[in-house]
Amino acid sequence: MKLKIYQSMAVLLIALAAGAVASSCSDTWDDHYDKAEVNGTESIYDMIDTNPQLSDFMSVLKRTHIYLNNRRTSVTYADLVKADQALTVWAPVNGTFNIDSLLNLCATEQGDSTVGNHFVMNHIAHNLYNMNQTTDERVKMLNDKFLHLTPTALYNAEVIPGQYNLPALNGLLHIVDDEAWYTYNIYEGVTSMDEFAHIGDFLKRYEKQELDEERSIQADVVDGMKVYSDSVMVIENNLFRVFDRIMSEDSTFAMLMPNRATWERVYAEAKQYFNFGSIEKADSVSDYWTNVALISDLIFNRNVQRSEPDSIFTTSYSPINWPYHVYYKPFTAGGYLDKSNIIDSLQCSNGYIYRINEWPFTPEDIYFHPIHVQGEREANLTNYKDCTLNYRHAIGDTISGNGYLDIVPRNSTSNWTATFEVRNTLSGTYDIFAVVLPKTVYQANSRDTKPNKFKATLTYVDEEGNQQTEKYNTEMTNSGVRVDSILIGRFTFPTCNYQQQEATVSLQLQCSITNRQTQYSREMFLDCIYLRPVVAADDGTKRRKEARK
Repeated sequence: MKLKIYQSMAVLLIALAAGAVASSCSDTWDDHYDKAEVNGTESIYDMIDTNPQLSDFMSVLKRTHIYLNNRRTSVTYADLVKADQALTVWAPVNGTFNIDSLLNLCATEQGDSTVGNHFVMNHIAHNLYNMNQTTDERVKMLNDKFLHLTPTALYNAEVIPGQYNLPALNGLLHIVDDEAWYTYNIYEGVTSMDEFAHIGDFLKRYEKQELDEERSIQADVVDGMKVYSDSVMVIENNLFRVFDRIMSEDSTFAMLMPNRATWERVYAEAKQYFNFGSIEKADSVSDYWTNVALISDLIFNRNVQRSEPDSIFTTSYSPINWPYHVYYKPFTAGGYLDKSNIIDSLQCSNGYIYRINEWPFTPEDIYFHPIHVQGEREANLTNYKDCTLNYRHAIGDTISGNGYLDIVPRNSTSNWTATFEVRNTLSGTYDIFAVVLPKTVYQANSRDTKPNKFKATLTYVDEEGNQQTEKYNTEMTNSGVRVDSILIGRFTFPTCNYQQQEATVSLQLQCSITNRQTQYSREMFLDCIYLRPVVAADDGTKRRKEARK
C-alpha cells in the first residue's frame, strides 16, 4: 500500500494541523537558476494558457501563491511559469484532479500553502528533463520530493502520446493523463495521519520552521543581519538528532508502527521506570524520556545497513552504546522484522512504515539497561577517606572498561571509605554488585590471595526529593583468587535519575577489617560497581526472542 494523496485535498488539509512547508521565490528567480536553452517560441505559461485541455491546471496556477518567509506573497505559480529560467512542467489534463477542491482550499492561507506544496510543486521541477526511450531517473520536484521519471511517465502520471517534450522559451512542457500523486515521507505520514497520532503528536511538539540559508538568496546585510530576497523555509525538529532526519527525501528509512492500544500498554509500562519524583516539570521530563525510549528502536536507515539479513542497526545506534540498538538475524521467528509480526506496509517517498501486530521489544532491549560505574574513571569517585588511589589500565575478557581502581589503605590499620556516584538509574529494581579483581591482575605471579571484606551504603532520593540511605551491614567478601561479582543487595529506586546533570544516587564502600583479622587484605582492586536490572516475571505476552549474543 502506498501513502499518497488522490483527488481530495480537503482531507489532507484536515490532517496537516500545523500546515505545510512551502518553498518560496521572489523577483530574483532568474539570478538563482539558469535560463532555459530551448528553441520554443512561447513561455510555458502561454502554452498552458492556450491549451483548452489544461484550463483547470492554469486556474490552479493562477490561484496558488508562492510563500516568502512562510507568508503568502502576491506572486502566483502562474507568474513562476512565465519566468525566464529553466523549468520542466508536467501538466495534468482537465478531469484528472478535483479542481473544485483545490480552488476551495486556495481560499485560505493554510489551504493555499497545502495546494502549492502537495499539488502544484509536485508537477514542476527546475532544469530540463527530456523523456525518451532511455529515460530512467529520479527528478527532484519543487517540493523536494523525488519522483521516478520513465520514458512514458512521471511516477504514476503517463504522458499523452505526441504531447510531451514540448519546447518553450523557458523550459519543457509534458502533458499527462493524471495528477502526479503526492506521497508522504515517513515523518509526514506519522505526524499527519490520525491512526499514528499516538506517536506523531509527540514528534510534532518539537517541530519548528527554519531558514535554509544554502538555498535562500541573500539580498543585503542590514544592521549586521542578513536579509534575504528569497527565503526557503524548511521543517526542523530537535528529535532528528535522536531519530535521524526521517523526513529526508534522499534517504531510505523504515519505521515499525504499533497500533494505539499496543502503544498505550507499553507506554504505561515504560513510564513507571521514568518517575522523576519532585524535580521541576517532572511529568514533562518523564513523558519525553518515555517516548524517546520507546521510539528509539522503531526506525532504521536502510542506506547504512551492513547486511540486513544478518543485523539491523537502528538510528539510535552508535559505537559507544553497543550492543544496544542492534538486532541480529532480524527476519527469523521472533526477530526485529519477523514477517509474521508485520500486518502490512505503507510506501512513503523515503521508505516504508510497517504496521506491526505485537510490540517486539522487552524493557531490557530498549531502556532498562545494566549500569557500569567504572572504578578507573576518576570522575565517578566523589569522595574517599584513609586511602590513596591508583588508576590502572588492564585488558582482559573479564575486566570491564579495560581498567580498574587500586584502593590502597593509608596505613596498615586504615578502614578506608570510597564513594561512587551512580548515574542514569531508572525507577526500577536492580541487583547491585561490586566487581573485585584478584591481585594477579597487577602481578601475574603474586601470592597475595587474601580476600577483601567490606560493607556498603546506598544513597538515593525519594519521590519527595529527600535524600535517603540504605545500609548493607552484612560484611561482604571476595575469593581473592578470581574475578568476583559480589552481590551487595537488591534495591528498587523510587525515582529516576536518567540523563540528569546531577547524580542523585551514590554507593559507598567501606573496608571493615579488625586488627585481628589478618586473613583479609585492606587493598582492593575494584573493577566496577555493576547494577543489573531485575525484570518482572513475563506476564504471558509475546516477547521478542533475543538473538543478541
